[in-house]
Amino acid sequence: MHKQKHNTIILPGRSVQAPKKKPNRKRRDWHKIIRRACGVIALAELAVLLFANPHLYVTKVQINGLQTLSTERVFAEAHVPARSNIFLLALRAPFAARLRRDPVIDHVTRTIELPHTLVLNVTERQPYATLAVADADGGKDYWLLDKGAVPFRTFDAPPPRVPLLEWQGAAPAGLALGRPFRDDRLTEAYALLGLVRDKKNLGVQKIKVDQNANLCLNSTHNLQIKLGQPDALPQKIALAQAAVGWHEGEIARRAACIDVSCPQQPVYTLRADDAGTDSHDDGARRESDGSRSTHGH
Repeated sequence: MHKQKHNTIILPGRSVQAPKKKPNRKRRDWHKIIRRACGVIALAELAVLLFANPHLYVTKVQINGLQTLSTERVFAEAHVPARSNIFLLALRAPFAARLRRDPVIDHVTRTIELPHTLVLNVTERQPYATLAVADADGGKDYWLLDKGAVPFRTFDAPPPRVPLLEWQGAAPAGLALGRPFRDDRLTEAYALLGLVRDKKNLGVQKIKVDQNANLCLNSTHNLQIKLGQPDALPQKIALAQAAVGWHEGEIARRAACIDVSCPQQPVYTLRADDAGTDSHDDGARRESDGSRSTHGH
C-alpha cells in the first residue's frame, strides 16, 4: 500500500507551529540507586569501625630520640588525650606544634603501630656554640645555641667542650629561647667558628666579638689571635696557622699575641718573660721597643 502524502499550504501572514513532541521519560535505575546507598552505608560502617572502635584507642605512647629531655617531660608536653582514637591522633592532633614550643626540641615526626601505639620521634637541638652575654648584675649569662643560631638552654657557667662566643658590650636585643637570633656580629662569629673548628693546632677556646665587630681568638696555648674586622678571614686564619706552627711552635710558646688584622703585615707580641731574648733571623724583624716582632710568611 502507498502511504498518503500530506501537503501543507502556508497562508500569507500566518505562522505554523511544529507539533510538540511527547517527552521520552526514562525509567529510574533502581539498581544504581540501591548500589550507591549501600556504598554510603558501608562507608559509614567503616568510619564507625575505624574511629569509634574502643580497640583502636591509644593505650601506649612510645617516644624515641631523647638525649637530654626526660620521657615524662615530653609526654606531658605532648598532651595525649585519654580514650583517643589512634587514626584521629595520627591525622589531626597537633603534637609537633605542641612539642616545638619546647626550645630544646628541633622537630618531631609521628607514626602509629596498630592497634594502640602512638610513636613520637623527637630530634633535639645539638650544641654548636655558647654565647656569653653580660647580665643585669654585672655577671654573665651563657646561652647554648644550635647551628641555626637558635638559643635553647641557659647556664650559669659555660658548658664544657662547646666553643664559647664572648659578646662584649651590652646584651643584644631579641635574644630569647627557641627563637633564631639574628645579628650581623653573630653571623660573622659563626662564619669564623666554621673556619676554625677543624684547626686543631690553633686550639680555639673562645671567640671575642666587640662592639665594632672586631674578632679575636683565645687559644689553649694562652695565646691571643687578633683578626680585626671580619674580612679576608680565610687568609687571616691561614696566616695565624702558619705563625703558630713556625719553628715547631716557637711562636705559640713564646708569643702572647698574634695580630693578623692586617694580613700584609702580621705582628706577634712576645710574653714578658721572653721579651728580652733573641728571636730567629728567618725573615723576622724586631721593632725598636724590643718587645714586638713582625714576620712575613
